[in-house]
Amino acid sequence: MAAIKDKLKKCYEQRFSSAGLLYVYINGYKEDEMIYSEQTNSYQCIGNEFYNRIMDSVQLTDNNDDCVHIFGIIGSNEKASYVYSIFQDGIRNNYKRILGEEGVETNTNKLDDTGNIFYRCVQEIYCERAEYFPYNVHFSIDDDISFYGIYGSKIREEEIHNAADQIVKLWLEREKPMLCGQQLMIKSFFLRDFVGRKMIAALPESQTGLWRIIFEGGYQLNLSEDFPYLKETLHPNDLGSMCSSNVQFMLMNPIYAYDKWFQPNDICEEWHKVFLYLCAISEKDWNSSEIRKIYEQFLGFLEENICWTIQAQPIIPKEQYANVLLIHIQNYRSYFNGKDEMVVSKDLYQTLNSRYVYLSYLWQFVNPAISENTFSDVKLHELTVSALEENDTNKKGLLWEDVAAYVLNGVKGWKITGRRIKTGAQEIDFSVINVSLDDELWQLGAYILVECKNWNTHVDIHQIRNIAHISNMKGNHTAILFASNGVTSDAQEEIYRLVMSNIFIICVTANDVKRLHSSADCKELILNKWMDLQEKQDISSMI
Repeated sequence: MAAIKDKLKKCYEQRFSSAGLLYVYINGYKEDEMIYSEQTNSYQCIGNEFYNRIMDSVQLTDNNDDCVHIFGIIGSNEKASYVYSIFQDGIRNNYKRILGEEGVETNTNKLDDTGNIFYRCVQEIYCERAEYFPYNVHFSIDDDISFYGIYGSKIREEEIHNAADQIVKLWLEREKPMLCGQQLMIKSFFLRDFVGRKMIAALPESQTGLWRIIFEGGYQLNLSEDFPYLKETLHPNDLGSMCSSNVQFMLMNPIYAYDKWFQPNDICEEWHKVFLYLCAISEKDWNSSEIRKIYEQFLGFLEENICWTIQAQPIIPKEQYANVLLIHIQNYRSYFNGKDEMVVSKDLYQTLNSRYVYLSYLWQFVNPAISENTFSDVKLHELTVSALEENDTNKKGLLWEDVAAYVLNGVKGWKITGRRIKTGAQEIDFSVINVSLDDELWQLGAYILVECKNWNTHVDIHQIRNIAHISNMKGNHTAILFASNGVTSDAQEEIYRLVMSNIFIICVTANDVKRLHSSADCKELILNKWMDLQEKQDISSMI
């Protein structure tokens, strides 16, 4: 406890890391004895999108006078209380500024980027807009966790407090927050890691009668009345041999080279995968000493913000462990270049589908440069005309690939890592990885396959199924098909069917390309087409 207090004292002199805390905005209302609510939290999105989602949600409910707006900070008692005090001080100081006819300050240098975004939302709602009087709410979940909230509404004062309490209690009941090490975990975020992982089997426990669900990669989820925040792996005794998850655990566990055991194991492993992803997508040519230096800074971050540590006796030299890390980075880079590494690639991709929110905290260690390529609609038009007018079949294909590459390079945060890649009996025209902190782009995933067809006819259903097969094998869920003349009606129906299997194939035609005039247009085109498919999935799920 003394160590935590000393740490918090230092926070007054430097920016406080929000890692391990959860920021959540909840709006809700009561109608016919029923509570209706929705949330936006810092585990759902990153960067400016976090701000946009909160403010959009606030504006959508402005016309509902019964709606209560709650901004909550939840985590360990000491951390949550300290951060909450920053928000309180901000509101008090801004009210003083308003009385003094000064402008409202919506930023603070006491919090990191994630905390600052949430702080901005609070100050804009309760100070700049000044439509809601801020009240305080506090719930002690157990001896270690607290929920501190600021809420406001247009409803009568005698009703607002009861409504706010009920909305927060409903959220707590649904999400079942728990500290895993030092990181606040909620049910929805924990389960997101299983999205896209195929269920292999359901097995009963002979002694307890409880069931456990086995997922590909050797992960298992025990079903019990008390929801477990633990992504366990199959024990070698269950299978008679070690599985991929057991090997990964050993190769990513610092206990073997350092004098500490980082707990919980699964949380530690998640952060390791995201950290190594950042190392892999950087342009840096890592060597043993460089990766060791950065890695030890990363371990310091984990110990301070995420994990509990237990003293342990290392069994291998740190230099040897650093070489293992280099192998991980090389394996990831091979995957990004299109080479098959089924176990590594699928598990990494599935982890990043939700754990990409860790990136904003790890950027301080490895900041991969995001180059912004110059874009000329004149240049793109010339490339497109050349590709469409070419008669030689081989040249026709290559020129259309140049068009696709120009469009893809126009999307800031994407990087082409491979071209004309042989993978078994198949060939991938492009592989693209996400190197951004752009939440919109992360909806499409970390790794994207791209196929190019400059045909005089429409692309048929067989090509769509081939793309889907490769995507499924690699574990990603988004592919882009640059089809100059579009696809057949059967192929389009197949694209819609594949959406129900969480495989999104975005089709970009020559007519689409001709309407692009800026790099922003490139991003908007791809995102809009992805969202159209997402809507198809949402509609189908309701039928």
